[in-house]
Amino acid sequence: MLTDAQVRKIKPLEKKKRYSDEKGLYLEVTSAGGKFWRLKYRFNGRESTLTIGSYPEITLAQARRARDEARIQLYQNIDPNAIKSQRLQEIDESILFKSLAMEWMEDRKAVIKEATYLRDLSVFEKDLFPALGNLPIDQIKGKDVLACAKKIEERGAQEMAKRSIPLAGRIFRCAIRKGIIEHDPTPHLQEALKPRKVKHMARLDISEFPAFLERMDRYHGNLIIKSALQLMTLTFVRTAELRLMEWDEIDFENKLWRIPADKMKMALPHIVPLSKQALDILEVIRPITGMKQYVFYNYSTAKPISSNALLCAIRTMGYNGKMTGHGFRGLASTTLHEQGYMHDAIEVQLAHKVGNAVSQAYNHAQHMDYRIKMMQEWSDFIDGLRNNVIPFPKYKVI
Repeated sequence: MLTDAQVRKIKPLEKKKRYSDEKGLYLEVTSAGGKFWRLKYRFNGRESTLTIGSYPEITLAQARRARDEARIQLYQNIDPNAIKSQRLQEIDESILFKSLAMEWMEDRKAVIKEATYLRDLSVFEKDLFPALGNLPIDQIKGKDVLACAKKIEERGAQEMAKRSIPLAGRIFRCAIRKGIIEHDPTPHLQEALKPRKVKHMARLDISEFPAFLERMDRYHGNLIIKSALQLMTLTFVRTAELRLMEWDEIDFENKLWRIPADKMKMALPHIVPLSKQALDILEVIRPITGMKQYVFYNYSTAKPISSNALLCAIRTMGYNGKMTGHGFRGLASTTLHEQGYMHDAIEVQLAHKVGNAVSQAYNHAQHMDYRIKMMQEWSDFIDGLRNNVIPFPKYKVI
């Protein structure tokens, strides 16, 4: 027989282990640290297992009372698991974790990007619903959510593990607003996960860029992909923004590229001044894709070029693991800051958050004259690197 003291002291091992009490009752301890009371019994000649609950929510004494109740049901020729299933069916489905989560997801669907919706739905369906989906939310403890996150962490998806906890927290807070529960058990659970090692995007130093430009100019692969890389060098936008660039977004007369909010990471419109060099690149490919919706159109797939296509071109140039599409942004930011350009203008051009929510709504047009000159000087600087000269002016634009 087990004692309360023994149960408290039991620690998880590398493999799941069972600790017997009596009359079929035992405590199962998982490698992740979960402790579950289970009852082994036979009904109609078949061996079955009844899960009573987890420790310490269910104490040893309570587990024994549940065992004795199940034994009485067996004496009456009633399967304890059938009684349990019946009780679960009587639970109001509207307070199940899965029901609340799907209601919350449906409310957000119209106001978030499809990619975000699908990412969150995947976390729920793959990692949270199997363990928590059919439980009433008022019966779910913080350790239950943490056990899900730990399981994700064990398969090496640390970022997903970190995301799963606040995502579950949103459902608990939804239940609080509905008056179903009174508190959210998820705050601070992330501290129990392993620290995530920040992996910075690979990028070149500005001193290495002349050689990169030379290889890019000599690249004999797909002209559309080559042009995309060249334009990314001059505009340092995000890869997705570049790939989905549309001809209708380009204002050739005013030399501006106007990106709508639904394509931007921050969901705010963005304006990219186009230098003479950037416009020249667009004029080269206009006869090829100008009749299509997308500037960088892939005729073989009838879609915009993929991000993988850009990475493959960079690898072909000999820069695998040394440069990425995101690396152009870091390179431009560092160099422009070192050359003394206005911090806010650089941040706005990078489409980073600057100021409060009200000012952010107008950021796309801030410092426009300054940014037009800055972007032209950046393009001139890139041209200068090809000849190993530094064309930045002694005094910056104001």
